[in-house]
Amino acid sequence: MMKVMKESIGEMANQNPLGFTVDLTTLKRSQAGFQSPTLETQNCFGDEGLEKVLQHAMAHDKKVGGWLDEDSGSFYFDSVRIFTNLDAAIQFGRENKQIAIFDITNLRLIKLENRRRGGSRRPSHFIKHTQKHLNRK
Repeated sequence: MMKVMKESIGEMANQNPLGFTVDLTTLKRSQAGFQSPTLETQNCFGDEGLEKVLQHAMAHDKKVGGWLDEDSGSFYFDSVRIFTNLDAAIQFGRENKQIAIFDITNLRLIKLENRRRGGSRRPSHFIKHTQKHLNRK
């Protein structure tokens, strides 16, 4: 089962380098809500990183996000949580030392004020990718 998921997520990453969020129970992309990565899976990339993310996601919310860091050429994976409530997503993001969360519905990055040190690299690169994606539409 893990092998099938790794292959499916790897294929999704190749097809969606600007980023994606997927529900592992259906292997379908999330279309709405506010995404916040977990602290435990920050800076996970490559096969080893994807395996760590999948193990964490399967034990928790069963959601995975991914995005390509063009500067390093690495594709980052995160175990993520999806919220319908913005305030809850912001609180979770802060608790998990994120410097931003992502509004999947509107393809919008939401920077978090009063961020803690050691946050994810996601925002600066994700902003660039999101802007490119929006400009293509």
